[in-house]
Amino acid sequence: MSLRLAASMGAVQTIVSMALSFVSIKITSVFLGPAGLGTMGQLGIFIAMSQAVLAAGVGTGVVRRTAELDLDRPKRDLVVSTVLRGLLAVGAGSALLVAVGSGWLARELLHDPSLRFAFLIYAVVFVFGLVSTVVLSCATGAKDFRSVAFINIGTGVSSFALIAALCPYLGLAGGLIATALLPLVTAAIGWLFARAHAWWPKRPLSHGFSVLEARGVVAFVPIALTTAIGLPLLQLLIRDSVAAHSGMASVGLLQGVMRISDMYLGVASGVFSMYFFPRFSEIRDHRELLFEVKRGLLLIVPAVAATSLAIYLLRDLIIQVIFTKDFLPMRELFGWQMAGNTLKMVGWLLGYVLLAKANPFAMAALEVTSLGVWWLLSVIFVSRSGALGATEAFAVTYGLYAIATLIGVVFVLRSMKAQSRPVAP
Repeated sequence: MSLRLAASMGAVQTIVSMALSFVSIKITSVFLGPAGLGTMGQLGIFIAMSQAVLAAGVGTGVVRRTAELDLDRPKRDLVVSTVLRGLLAVGAGSALLVAVGSGWLARELLHDPSLRFAFLIYAVVFVFGLVSTVVLSCATGAKDFRSVAFINIGTGVSSFALIAALCPYLGLAGGLIATALLPLVTAAIGWLFARAHAWWPKRPLSHGFSVLEARGVVAFVPIALTTAIGLPLLQLLIRDSVAAHSGMASVGLLQGVMRISDMYLGVASGVFSMYFFPRFSEIRDHRELLFEVKRGLLLIVPAVAATSLAIYLLRDLIIQVIFTKDFLPMRELFGWQMAGNTLKMVGWLLGYVLLAKANPFAMAALEVTSLGVWWLLSVIFVSRSGALGATEAFAVTYGLYAIATLIGVVFVLRSMKAQSRPVAP
């Protein structure tokens, strides 16, 4: 499968997602307001974090392992069976913890104990999100870009339908219910596609459990745990800092500009995960790896930079069309956010090289360091400028991250070059 196909599928996926997100943001901004949108975002971050804690590292390992196995179907089926058995066992216990702690979570994260119902709903569908991660990882490892795109599109359409149906009638409660049901929606769409493709076993739990395969997949968990726990937790802490400085309405402004970012960054992030990570994983020659890195830097990053600049220049129009007049102060956040988005894409591309080739523990150390720097900068900038300071910290952090990953990639290429030299007799 080619980079062109991956990019085109990513573009289709992102265009559909952008269209849905535009309307979704409009609905939620009208019926929920800035404070409601901020509360809905808090729940979304918790769901992403709790799912990623268990499945993100495993998903990365499944992508890499299935890309390596290619046409060896028996071993691929064994990997899927092993991963699913482990995730379902751990996920059941985690879902119970969410249900038991629903009152505390509602009070601490949503600042309203009466909203505990959202966490109870999420606890019921918890394990479905883990299954959907394995399905998407198998499709990505098999380089089935079409299925990955269509699963994500189907999830987006279904999620939008829930928001459009529930928010006008139930307000904030409807938005929280739609957000909490997302794992179930993703799993249902993914299962429909998986059943029709060879990369998914017909009886996914019936191929046994391999300790060796489990160890290989779990090797990616440390860095995933660092990112899965640290990043969402950091975002929650930053938002709490913004709320303490300027109120929940400012959190809603920050959430709004982040949702716009997520919409158009979907093309780049989709290409990185669908094409570059499996491609980096299978490459053994340093010259071939350098060629792929250059392709990403020369094709993807300039496109993101141009789009970021266009959004910045059109920010007033975007706010008027997508949001309401309550969101007008958000215009001040676009400059640093758009600059940070471009730097983030540079760091992500180079980071995928390190994820595919470098020591997982070294990558975990890099992630911990970058999160620490981000938090330190946020404490300083948010105390001075509120939500604007949060975007400033975001841009500066990813600028430093891009530099650090570039240095790491240089070392990886030098190491591969040294290993490829013939041994003297």
